[in-house]
Amino acid sequence: MNKKDLIKYFGERKLVEMIIEKSERFQTKYFDKKSLKSHIGDDSGVIAIGNKYLVISSDMLIEKHHFLKEMTYYQRGFKAVTVNLSDIAGMGAHPIGILISLAIPKNLHINEFNNLIDGILEACSFYNTPLIGGDTNEGDELIISGTGIGTSDDENILMQYGFKNKDLIAISGEIGLSAVGFEILNKCLEKRLIENGISSEFIKKSISKILSPVAKVEEAITLKKSKMVTSATDITDGLSTELHQINNSSVKRRKDKLGFIIHEDKIPNIDIIKKIAILLNKDYIDLIFNFGEDFELLFTIDSNKINEFKEYFKDNKYYIIGEVNQSNKIQLLLTNGKIKKINLKGYEHFK
Repeated sequence: MNKKDLIKYFGERKLVEMIIEKSERFQTKYFDKKSLKSHIGDDSGVIAIGNKYLVISSDMLIEKHHFLKEMTYYQRGFKAVTVNLSDIAGMGAHPIGILISLAIPKNLHINEFNNLIDGILEACSFYNTPLIGGDTNEGDELIISGTGIGTSDDENILMQYGFKNKDLIAISGEIGLSAVGFEILNKCLEKRLIENGISSEFIKKSISKILSPVAKVEEAITLKKSKMVTSATDITDGLSTELHQINNSSVKRRKDKLGFIIHEDKIPNIDIIKKIAILLNKDYIDLIFNFGEDFELLFTIDSNKINEFKEYFKDNKYYIIGEVNQSNKIQLLLTNGKIKKINLKGYEHFK
C-alpha cells in the first residue's frame, strides 16, 4: 500500500473537493436544479419548497478536537448549537429548529450530562430556536452532531459567491480574539500580558470568545434584508480559509478571476494583537488569519451603496477591511505599504 494514499496526506479540503465532484454528477442525474439552489461547499444547503426556501446545515464536534479542557460541559453544549446556527447565519436565514445527536461516554458523570443539556437548551433559548430531535448513543468520547434548520421567505439568500470587482470586504466584529484566548489559556499567560500593558478587559474578552462563542444570527438576517450585501460566509476555520473559499466558490460559479486585498490598518485591534504576538513569539498573521473559531461574518458590500450601508447600519459595529479587485490573488496591504500574499493556512482536519 502506498502511504501517500492514506487520508492524512489528503486533508479535509481535498476530501470535500472529491465529495463535491462525485455529488455533482449524482445531483445532475437525480435532482431538479430549480429546487436545489445551493451547492455542496456553501455554508448550508438551500432547497426551494413552494415559495419559500429551506436552509439546512450540519456540523459535528468531537471532544479531543473541538473542546478545550477549560470548557465546562455547559459551554460545550452551548457551542454545539452556536456552531450549527452560525452556518445558518452565514446564509442570512432565520433558524427554525435544531437536531442534536450525542455520542456519550458511559463513564460521564450525570451532573456533567445535565450541564451539557442545559447548555444546549440555553443556547436554543438564546437563539430562539427549538430543539426538535436527535439521537443518543454510546461513544469512547463526547461527540455532538447537530443539524440546523432555517428558512428564507425569498431567494435573496447570502451565498459565498456574488461579489464583483470593487465591492468592499467587511466583517461583523473583531477577529483574532479566539486565537489570543486560546494562547492565554494554553500557556497561562494572563498575568504576563497584564504586566506588559495588555488590559484585563481585552484578556477577558479573548477568553470569552474561545470558551463561549456566539453566532451572529440576527446580524446576518439584517444584512440579508438590507439587500446591499453581495456575498457572505461565517468565519469558523480562519479568515484566510474563508477568503480562499468564497473566491474559489466564485471562480467555480462564474469562471471569473477576481481577488481580495485586505488593509492591515483596518483590522480591529491590530496593534494589540501584534504586541501579544511578540510576547507569544508567534506570527500575528497566524493569530488573525489562520486560527478560526471567530464565528463572525465575512461579507462583501456593493461599493455604490456604501453611504447607504453606513446609514442603515450606523448603530451596528461592522468593520470594512478591504476590497475586491482583479488581481486573482488574496493579499494583505501592510501598514508599511508592502503587499503580502495571504496563503491558505486555516484549520484543516486530518492534517
